[in-house]
Amino acid sequence: MADVLPLLTSSAGVRHYLRTEGDGSIHVDSYSDVSAILERNKAMANHNDGYSPSREMRRAASIPLSIVFKWLNEEGWFALDPRNWDRLSKKLDDPDWRWLRTAPGHLGKEHRHI
Repeated sequence: MADVLPLLTSSAGVRHYLRTEGDGSIHVDSYSDVSAILERNKAMANHNDGYSPSREMRRAASIPLSIVFKWLNEEGWFALDPRNWDRLSKKLDDPDWRWLRTAPGHLGKEHRHI
């Protein structure tokens, strides 16, 4: 049976816990409430087309760090590394991840600007 102890809460509100398993393994589990970020994303996605007034820049998504680390831990890739643009754009174009988007449209290879 696992023992779970509070470790710390970051200034960003991420709660970290130390979990020890019966086999002697130790894990750090992190949790954060991303509902405010996702509600803001939804509002921004419905606000306009995402372009700046000059139309030189366009917002695309706002990804909570807990999701970035989830992909890193579970899938083995870091979303903020420009070499992973193909994977990131595929995720952000996937309807299952639509709640990360802050503007409509598709990212694909032709829109690579990171």
